[in-house]
Amino acid sequence: MLHDHIVDRTARLADAMVRMSSRHLKERWNLNPTDLRLLNVLDGEEPLSVNEISRRALVDQAWVSRSLRTLEAAKLVERSSHPQDSRLTLVRLTKRGRGTLDEFRPWAAWSEKLLLKGVDERTLKTLLDQVEANAEAVMEMISASPRGRAPRNPPKTR
Repeated sequence: MLHDHIVDRTARLADAMVRMSSRHLKERWNLNPTDLRLLNVLDGEEPLSVNEISRRALVDQAWVSRSLRTLEAAKLVERSSHPQDSRLTLVRLTKRGRGTLDEFRPWAAWSEKLLLKGVDERTLKTLLDQVEANAEAVMEMISASPRGRAPRNPPKTR
């Protein structure tokens, strides 16, 4: 039975967490969870390309492009040309986008505190860091395979 399968459990937890925050995000900031992920990826000083945002957020590049148009219309992000490569467009948070994230942070901390009740946060975050690194490695392996697919008969693990 796959009910206890880690990927299935993680997906169910992620879905539950998205449902918990979606309504509040929409009502308060008119954002959806993917918009928030993209804003979080951009929460640095350096502007990023759409491709890099997609890679870091683990969201399809076409979806990222559509979401960025919405965020740009809301004046939460802005685009500019890459200074050395005119073919690339860079995206950065606007002052308003940064303010939106700053408003969201206390709500995120409060909800995370409730969610992690009885859980050693440091241990969990260390485990999540490793699982994310493993997921990135698997995604790179899949994209490097001849047809961009996982192996039909995966090797046995120990």
